[in-house]
Amino acid sequence: MPIHLPPTSRRSFLGGVAFGGAAMILPHPRRRAEADEPDRGGDYLALLADTHISHDPGMVVGEAYNPSDNLRAAVVDVLSRPRPPVAVVVAGDLAIKDGREGDYRQFLSLVQPLRDRGVPVHLILGNHDDRENFRKVVADPGAARPGTVEDRCVGVVEAAGMRLVLLDSLDVVNLAPGLLGDPQRAWLAKALDAEPDAATLVLVHHNPAADSLASLKALADTDLLMEILRPRKQVKALVFGHTHAWRRGLDDGLHLVNLPAVAYPFDEPQPLGWCRLESHQDGRGATIELRCIGGDRSKHGERAELAWRGA
Repeated sequence: MPIHLPPTSRRSFLGGVAFGGAAMILPHPRRRAEADEPDRGGDYLALLADTHISHDPGMVVGEAYNPSDNLRAAVVDVLSRPRPPVAVVVAGDLAIKDGREGDYRQFLSLVQPLRDRGVPVHLILGNHDDRENFRKVVADPGAARPGTVEDRCVGVVEAAGMRLVLLDSLDVVNLAPGLLGDPQRAWLAKALDAEPDAATLVLVHHNPAADSLASLKALADTDLLMEILRPRKQVKALVFGHTHAWRRGLDDGLHLVNLPAVAYPFDEPQPLGWCRLESHQDGRGATIELRCIGGDRSKHGERAELAWRGA
């Protein structure tokens, strides 16, 4: 069952990211810039995380942050660029707390303008999501259901000159820790080995844990995941959310990119917003840019060059 929202102009464009390990690879056609367009860059991705949408569009967190307004602002900012992204990925915690059906209906309404502009949206689940409710609202009831990876939402997408492998770390709804599990990690290794020369980003909701204590709130099987990623040099970055913080790091040349939240920060000051990720034409790296729609805006427009290991 897909967790890929196709452009509304191409409703037959289904598949790609799926419940289970038989997901197809989805290519995305390049979009050519208009001759008078000021943005001369290449194709890029828009990366979002932690939208925490409630069925109630007026719901406010901490007396200051309205998640629906913030996602609406992020979508407007994405679509205000001279050219739209070739794809959007939302890295988990789509829903406010425990993934109710109304939360996903509201989420769908807020990302609809992206689809109307012809931009596919790929979704990852986090610990505040619920797979059953998600299926009922988001998935196409007529879609085929392939073999499962513990019924997880996993898949592979090709976009912006990169291969994106999307993982599902949702373990228990509304409990902080995440877990991939043996079947999903085996699927991941197989998916990576199928394309050993393709520049690949692995995306998941939960952050990798720095130690066993941190794993109580992060990805519990971090060490086993890193054992898969470190030796496979085609994996250039691990991208995640969960912490509601904008950070970057390195592990054996592997970039660790912690996306900012859209909905609200845990700790002040932190930016709220999304990231623009554009791969270099020479295939040796990418540029990531922070786009702020709220919170601490002091780093709005901050860019970082990510050099790919092994390139």
